[in-house]
Amino acid sequence: MVESARSQSSRRSRWTELPPPSNCGASVATPIRVVISSSVRLVREGLITSLNGRDQVTVVDAVCPDAWGIARIVAAQPDVVLVDLGQADPVVAARLLKTAIPGAKLVAFALDEIDADVFACAAAGFSNYVPREGGAEELYRALVDAVDGRMHCAPHIAAAMFYRLAGLLRAAAPGTALPSLTPREREILALAEEGCSNKEIARHLAISCATVKNHVHNILQKLQVTRRGQAIARLRGCASDFH
Repeated sequence: MVESARSQSSRRSRWTELPPPSNCGASVATPIRVVISSSVRLVREGLITSLNGRDQVTVVDAVCPDAWGIARIVAAQPDVVLVDLGQADPVVAARLLKTAIPGAKLVAFALDEIDADVFACAAAGFSNYVPREGGAEELYRALVDAVDGRMHCAPHIAAAMFYRLAGLLRAAAPGTALPSLTPREREILALAEEGCSNKEIARHLAISCATVKNHVHNILQKLQVTRRGQAIARLRGCASDFH
């Protein structure tokens, strides 16, 4: 009993529930139709085993995220697509799935639970996520919560969200203009804001991927940030100056 109480206390301290919108408070009444998308067969089979027999969840298919798999997702018309991000770019995966089946919720799993990666998933269009170290219960809860308009996250992610929201709501202070970027660097940053990968940027501008990486490195140095997402946030915060 003492062990169980400690376990529950530990779980509560790790996870913070973000309240649902006022119109999303009711529990899910009908089974959630889920498709699993992973390039690893053992992962797909393991997730099917984890979810089989769960209330409110029905796994209707498990596919590899190739052209044939995407066609099967479209045919299944799921409520939620559970997406393995262990080897996938969240922006590319979300763009492909949102185009194929715009009405489905996307839930990421195998995600490193650091604020930049979680925010990148949110910006890409994911409704919820399961961290890399998450278990079967967290996976199940993430699926139900995604449909019900809820999410759980670690306290440090909730704090980072609050900090980011405060920055978005705060009026831009004077002198926050972007440092001087070259025309090419501005082009690359604008394409990155649109969700383009380095390869897509290289193809669009007819330059090598290595050249794009060099420009991105210079942009990060000039903006004094470490990640593309932070550079994009600076761009959005200074949009009037940039354009």
